[in-house]
Amino acid sequence: MKLSFEQIKAITVGAVNIECADGGLRFYKCTQKQIDAWYRKNDTLGSRAAGSTGVRLDFHTNSKKLAFRVLDGGKFEVHVDGLVRAAYKLGAGERAEIELPGPLGGELDECRVTVILPSHDRGGIIEYIELDDGAFVRPHKFDCKMLFIGDSITQGWASSLDSYSYAYRVSSFFNAESVIQGIGGAYFNEESFDSLPFDPDIVFVAYGTNDFGHYKTYDELRAHCEAHLGLIAEEYKGKKVFVLSPIWRDQRDGKAMGTFQGCRAIIIDAAEKLGLIHIDGLKLVPPLPSLFADGFLHPNDNGFSLYAENLIKEIIDKK
Repeated sequence: MKLSFEQIKAITVGAVNIECADGGLRFYKCTQKQIDAWYRKNDTLGSRAAGSTGVRLDFHTNSKKLAFRVLDGGKFEVHVDGLVRAAYKLGAGERAEIELPGPLGGELDECRVTVILPSHDRGGIIEYIELDDGAFVRPHKFDCKMLFIGDSITQGWASSLDSYSYAYRVSSFFNAESVIQGIGGAYFNEESFDSLPFDPDIVFVAYGTNDFGHYKTYDELRAHCEAHLGLIAEEYKGKKVFVLSPIWRDQRDGKAMGTFQGCRAIIIDAAEKLGLIHIDGLKLVPPLPSLFADGFLHPNDNGFSLYAENLIKEIIDKK
């Protein structure tokens, strides 16, 4: 039984736009306005904004098998009842098939299936999602909604599986329907702001480490930080908006702007002036190179685990 496009759309989580393309569906974490804004900066940022970070198909079914064929290549994951069951590196037009629930149990009445699309590529489904004939498909129900806005660290840049990023882990812990707008290389850029067809209960903003190298002076950073955070504060007035100041990084010297701590101070000050909730990034990931895939900037799986664990504690403390 092949699901219709409407059925697939009904079980899609994390996409702010879905379009029919080349006989399949293409999923976007950002609006076209946001994608265009980043393309105006450069093609790399634009292509990363057009990716499918955070997009997944999340549903319950009594089917004993799942199959799908992808429009574009990339890393895909299948989770069953919250656990990773398969991770694929698929090329364009390739098909994946998996038994459900497989080694996680015997004859179950139903299981929850989550198909995670690539975080770093334009992910799409070509032609079909296939289940057993007559199987039911029921969208997963969530307890809250979360929006993550940030750079490559929010995108989960160096995690071995996309679902190991801090944004995915926090989403899973709170059973949150989430949109993850992590864009590698991104920084405070008010032109990239847009109203979304998604109404989050909690918003996370995590920029700063790229701003440290991108903007040349404190005043330049302050202007863009205050403008961007101001738009976010106005859009999500009455919601919890957490501003995560940059996590630890090595290579903190030699920037035209000044010091890394000076950059952090500007972001913290802007957040507090706007009445947003600051979470100190230096308390999220310990300053140990062994917790970073590159030794100085991007957390590895262990670093992301601690990031998520400590952020969850902060969220609970500040509820």
